[in-house]
Amino acid sequence: MVHLWGSKTREETEISKSALGECEAGDIAVVISGDKLDTNLVYLGCQMAKGAKRKVHLVHVIEVPRALPLKAVLTQESEQADQMLNTAMGIAERVGCAAVAEIVQARDAGPAIVDEARDHNCALLLIGLIRNPNKSQSELNKTVSYVLANSPCRVWLVQDPVPAAAVH
Repeated sequence: MVHLWGSKTREETEISKSALGECEAGDIAVVISGDKLDTNLVYLGCQMAKGAKRKVHLVHVIEVPRALPLKAVLTQESEQADQMLNTAMGIAERVGCAAVAEIVQARDAGPAIVDEARDHNCALLLIGLIRNPNKSQSELNKTVSYVLANSPCRVWLVQDPVPAAAVH
């Protein structure tokens, strides 16, 4: 592509700002779930945030079983979350984007994600969904359904197709 007038940076900034909608301010929240889509979501969010001169909030929610206190120490889950968020922060650093990583413990991920987007005044929330060929295609999982219904900002849902081997 050849840019005769203007700079590519200005064009990328305009594209990033249009993705955020009519919000004059607001950061981008990226939900880190441990799925294979995480890398793509983080990279996409960081590219848009960098172009719009915004910050990315990388959020991972640990769902605490009701049998345990909400503040229970879940060592294995916390270590996995740290690894995922460290990887995501590495991507943000390579892209050159300001990012903040946060682990949230909650009973249900959906309300926690919506609260984080609201608390950080986010203009855009990126969330991924891996389709399960063994479940009904018309049903989204409860977290994604909740986020889509209650988010205070735009939501981009990135969904991988069902693997070809699983389609008969």
